[in-house]
Amino acid sequence: MKTYLSRTWVSPKLIPGESKIHYDGVFAAAPFKKGERLMEFGGALVARAEANDGTYRPRSIWVVGDDAYLALPESDMAPSLDENLNHSCDANSWLADEVLLVAKRDIAVGEEITLDQGTWNFDETEYTVDAEDCTCGSPDCRVRLTENDWKLAEVQKRYRGHFHPLVQAMIDALKAVPKRSKAA
Repeated sequence: MKTYLSRTWVSPKLIPGESKIHYDGVFAAAPFKKGERLMEFGGALVARAEANDGTYRPRSIWVVGDDAYLALPESDMAPSLDENLNHSCDANSWLADEVLLVAKRDIAVGEEITLDQGTWNFDETEYTVDAEDCTCGSPDCRVRLTENDWKLAEVQKRYRGHFHPLVQAMIDALKAVPKRSKAA
């Protein structure tokens, strides 16, 4: 099994701030270039049962594999900026693998760092976003967010190659299913 950081690494160029999207957010205090590292998610490696037992901070729980999650215990009182990441339907960051968040494009000072939940959210029974109204304000806003957004053609096109590996495997599996012919 891969080794993960015990806590999320956050670029020193990121700061907390008040978000227009949803309460607290993460902002660029200095510019980022496309592809630059923003965060690397970390935490204690736990199974699903442990993640669900109430001893871990819900906004810190991040799936890394089948029955494998990174999470911070409730007893850890230190702030973790990754817990303030907000969704945008046209995010300025994306995943390079299951834990590494990088800039999707150049990011200017003062911009809020956003990640599209459609690139990682796939199971409403896990620590993911339940269906809810979107408040991102993007011209490409999907209006309603669900655990099935990764199935949308526009989401797959926008984030091609930058989905959580578990989501990418599901996309690949869907594409591998043969289409029925109309003659059959």
